[in-house]
Order: sequence, then C-alpha cells, then structure tokens
Amino acid sequence: MTKILITGSSGYIGSCLSNYLKDQKNIYLIDKVNPKKFDKKNFFFIKCDLNNTEKLEKVLRKIKPEIIIHLAAKSTVNEKIDKNKYIDNNIKATKNLIKVMLKLKINKIIFSSTAAVYDRNLKFLKEKHSLKPISNYGKSKLIAEKMIKKNKKIKYVILRFFNVSGCITNPLIGEFHNPETHLVPISVFRTIKKNFVNIFGNNYPTKNSKCIRNYVHVKDICTAIKKSIFFLKKNNSLIVNIGGGKGTSNLEVLKRLKRITNKDVKINFLDKRKGDHPFLVCNINKANTLLGWKPKFSKIDNILRDEIRWSNFLLLLNIIRKYQSVQK
Repeated sequence: MTKILITGSSGYIGSCLSNYLKDQKNIYLIDKVNPKKFDKKNFFFIKCDLNNTEKLEKVLRKIKPEIIIHLAAKSTVNEKIDKNKYIDNNIKATKNLIKVMLKLKINKIIFSSTAAVYDRNLKFLKEKHSLKPISNYGKSKLIAEKMIKKNKKIKYVILRFFNVSGCITNPLIGEFHNPETHLVPISVFRTIKKNFVNIFGNNYPTKNSKCIRNYVHVKDICTAIKKSIFFLKKNNSLIVNIGGGKGTSNLEVLKRLKRITNKDVKINFLDKRKGDHPFLVCNINKANTLLGWKPKFSKIDNILRDEIRWSNFLLLLNIIRKYQSVQK
C-alpha cells in the first residue's frame, strides 16, 4: 500500500480529501492547525509548520512517504491581504518542503495550483496558454510551480484547480474560510439569511458583461487527486487543468440559486475590482486523456444544493460566517 502524506490536511480541500481516502491505509496528515474531522483509525495526524525545517525533516524521515500531496497554502485571492502571507505560506513553505524531500530522497509530489496563474484571456484555457498572473496569490503559486518543475529528481503532477466549491456528505464537510470570500458560499448563506449579495463589475468584455468562472465540485477535485496518485506510480510528470468544463457567470449563479431556493436573491452591483479575471474557464481534455478524469458532480445546480445543505448545517450549529466585501 502506497504511503501518502497530505500537507494542509486541515483546510477545505485537505479535510475533504482525507475523508475521501478514509478507506485507504498509510495516509498521514500534517498541518499547522488541528483538523476538524478525520478517521483516527486510518489516519495519523502530526501538527507541523512546513517552514519549520527541523520538525518537517524529522516528520518526513519518520514517515518516509512515497508521495506527498501538497495542499498547504494561503488560498484566498484578495489583494488586501499582506503579500508576505503568500510568500511565507505558498513560496517559502514549498521551497522548504522540496529541500527536505530532496535530502530524504522523496521524489513524488502532487501539487495543488490554480487557475490564477494564467494571463487574462477570453478563451477556454489550455495548459499551454500564457502564464501571467495578476494577483499575488496567482504569482505565489506560479513561483511554487517553477520551483517544483526545475528539480529533475522530482516527479510531479501539478493540478491547476479552477473555482472549487461544494461539500462532501459523509461526514458533512464543506468550505469554511473566516472571513469567507468566495461567491458560492457567500451567496447561499446570504440568501438563506435574506441579505444582499455583492456582484463586482458590470462591464466585463463577456457575453453578459459579468465575470465568468469554471466551478468544480470538491468531490471531483478529490477524484482528480486520487487518479494523480495512480498516474505518478507509472508515468512521468504532468500539468493539467481541473475544472467543471463549463463557464458560469456570477449573475447566472444567483439566478440558479433563486430557482433552487425559491427565495428572492437581493443583488448589489458594485465596481469591478483590481485583479479580477473577466473569464476563467478551462479546457479539460488533457486531464481526461492522461488521467482518465472528468467531472461528475460539477454542474452548478449540484454545487449549490450541496452548499445549501452545508450552510444550513452551519446555521444549525449557530456558526456565523464573517464576510469580506471581496468575492470571486
């Protein structure tokens, strides 16, 4: 059985992935914060900051993982966040991880990158498209990609995730950033609470003048990572887009939400923000051909229904989300 280490295991994708892999043995979790939920029978959690070289080396030397799934990152796209947080969590942490991997001769990594590494474009993005990120988050992820790729002793799968949303249902685990900045959870929660939802920008060079995104269900993300594990065992390195395969405007998301909930969605139109791509939709043919992956759960209605279930669960627990004025 392949021994796997997941960094950032307490985050949104990490929590979902660890539970998705709960039937497998030899899964090790590390994060600098404690996990919300995981199966203690099958998993081993170790609290560790990737920037702590001494402890990281000690942990990896003890575990001796065959593959590292590197999810740890500052993942919020927000130009108001101090760029040093992206440097520390996305660049320095990845550099340190690679350094320890090379020292201990660990040579396989699956890296969670992002659509934010791409240049502004109004086409379906292929992996060969120009890489020119416009946000600090995208810049930090591109630097991390380059650090991984330049080490010839490391085999990698770099997964460029587009807009990840939704939740897993057994146990119920979903997206919970504090403050929350993503459109889907904000829209669902505010609609349930009968509050307004901000839409930023009404003059993008798109069909309906709204920004368009490629939503992908977190269940499909977990499937892509699992297929990447099998790919790395037998093949060379790979970079692929992971998205739902269809673009949906922010306004269309709210229209679908209104139909599903039968509630009025109050919209507040604001000026567009610095750093927002008008169109982020990917071509997923490469992932389909080489990984044998395609999305099964990523229709926007499925994502919204799952998000409604998750938001109602949070309300039941009396957990109040904090929101920023920034949404994507």
